[in-house]
Amino acid sequence: MTRLVRTVEDDIPAVLLAFMVCLLSADVVGRYAFDHPIRWAAEIAQICFIWLVYLASIGVMRRRRHVTIDILHQHVSGRYRAILDAVTALVVGTVLTMLTWQASLFVATTHFTDLPATGLSRRYVGAAVLVAAAGMLFHATLQLVQALRGVAGRSYSGDRETFGEHDELELGIGAAERGTVSS
Repeated sequence: MTRLVRTVEDDIPAVLLAFMVCLLSADVVGRYAFDHPIRWAAEIAQICFIWLVYLASIGVMRRRRHVTIDILHQHVSGRYRAILDAVTALVVGTVLTMLTWQASLFVATTHFTDLPATGLSRRYVGAAVLVAAAGMLFHATLQLVQALRGVAGRSYSGDRETFGEHDELELGIGAAERGTVSS
């Protein structure tokens, strides 16, 4: 499960970014060096960019790195931090539930026009919102469960994660393999 989550949230956006850079570079070379642009390059790059942003937002949610106002969060600890995080996760989860529901209705019922250069349906763009909302809802639910365990008296930190910090721990890579040992 961890590998699937990392693939969707980290690897696919990285591949989309690399593909966009290569595609747009080829389009620029084709346009200015050979006077033959790639007609569908801008549309495909736009779709890739939209999916990159929405998939990466799921990973940002997992790491608790979205923009926050955390002045109160910094000054409380233990059970009070868990209560604050539980309320926050509940509010965010409620909003994401409504967004997931509305995005699913939008994608299922809207008659999308096709993109002019590729002929692809704009439904692929709308589906990115649905996937992102569902993925972020998944992480908000996990964060709510973790916070409720902290409220119940178990240990709780609720700290934000740096990029990939816990991924290595979940995959069983110890400090010796990473080359860092804390004293």
